[in-house]
Amino acid sequence: MSKYHATLSRRDFMKAVGLAGAGVGAAAAMAPGFKDLDDLAATSTNQSHPWWVKDREFNDPTNEIDWNTFKPYDNKINAMPTINQAAKDANTIRDNNIQKAAFASKAPGDSLRDYAFGQGSSFIGPDAPWDGPSASLPANAEGKRWEDTPENNLQMMRAALHTYGAVLTGALEVNDKTKKIFDASGFVFDSSDKGYQDEKKVYHIPEKCKYMLTFAVKQNYIQSLYQLRLDDSMPGGYGTKLALGNQAIGHAYSNSSQTGYAAMRMVKTLGYQALKTGVRANVPLGIFSGLGEQGRATSLLTPRYGLMVRYTNYFFTDLPLAPTPPMDAGLITFCKTCVRCGERCPSESISQDNDTTWDTASTGNRPGFKGFFMNWQSCIDFGSPGACGNCQATCPFNHASDGVIHPIVRAAAATTPVFNSFFATMDRAFDYAKAKSDKELTDWWSRDLDKWQADTTLGSGKNIW
Repeated sequence: MSKYHATLSRRDFMKAVGLAGAGVGAAAAMAPGFKDLDDLAATSTNQSHPWWVKDREFNDPTNEIDWNTFKPYDNKINAMPTINQAAKDANTIRDNNIQKAAFASKAPGDSLRDYAFGQGSSFIGPDAPWDGPSASLPANAEGKRWEDTPENNLQMMRAALHTYGAVLTGALEVNDKTKKIFDASGFVFDSSDKGYQDEKKVYHIPEKCKYMLTFAVKQNYIQSLYQLRLDDSMPGGYGTKLALGNQAIGHAYSNSSQTGYAAMRMVKTLGYQALKTGVRANVPLGIFSGLGEQGRATSLLTPRYGLMVRYTNYFFTDLPLAPTPPMDAGLITFCKTCVRCGERCPSESISQDNDTTWDTASTGNRPGFKGFFMNWQSCIDFGSPGACGNCQATCPFNHASDGVIHPIVRAAAATTPVFNSFFATMDRAFDYAKAKSDKELTDWWSRDLDKWQADTTLGSGKNIW
């Protein structure tokens, strides 16, 4: 508990920052009643989210679901499109020409130095085996594994993963509906006592492992902005990404693998199983377990970190965990108005429609829900998602909370969507996610490390978000 108890009221706080206008006043009115700021911080039932995030019913995300149509992901039916050979050849020529010229001229943000920096921390793992790293209940536990309530176990894992590196942690209970999120083939649930893989390479998950732990690490937002490359030949004015900013993506994947490795090892040491199979649809895992909502760019959009989270990592376990419900933070409603990511998409693969739809855009899209759909064919033909990160870096919800306006805008957007158009227009005016100048790209290497604004959460305490 805080040593000093704040005595500032909700409305006085809004007035104090000079933002007691109509939108903020409406947002404040929607907040739970509280007598001071400490009470406000304690109102959320989910410690990962601010007070203005509302819980929904289980299996009822903000995307409307047609459960008769929504089926397990089948790679044969909904196969991701393959790149057109002509496009692949053209992309290879394009990328080689860009890189050769950049290396030769030591181009700011795209030199061999920048490329090597990204390679140094990208995709280094370690990825745990599917049944977890080597660990088991210690002998001195005398066969008595850890026992507690599902609620306390979830809190325990949240506390642990926060130090391991996850900013968001949730849980799903495996049931007839949540099974539809998973893949149609590759693994089955059965009455086996321990997880195993059979001679046909099919993973067998014990039915008692009916809990899934979900978690996500944060990607470095500040570093991600260094990937933006101006390109007037592209519809949105931005092209393929720069090497200096690409480091943030690979590093986040590495951090996620490391965090998952640690969490699986902890669960096995407590005396439980930890099993991870190839669930391709990681975004729905985050949506159904309340880590965020579906954004226009079809990725997981979170209320505090925007699109700056790496994929939803996960594993099945028999450690009892209290499931976490889907959220409503007004995010998909905001996306209907904003369109910032769609405007920046160089391949025009992101929908710019003003509403969600039941109609899929290409193979690779799973039907059965009302949402935004990526045209994967045009995205892949451009060389993405590997060649481009414009949509992820552009989202207005990425902005840090060190400026007092950003948390208030998020709260107002969640409670008074009539102001969404104004907020999106202001984001365009301020243009936070814009390409760095050559000087900024070069100066990154000689920046003042004592004054540099940090953005890292691996093993973190409080951060600027």
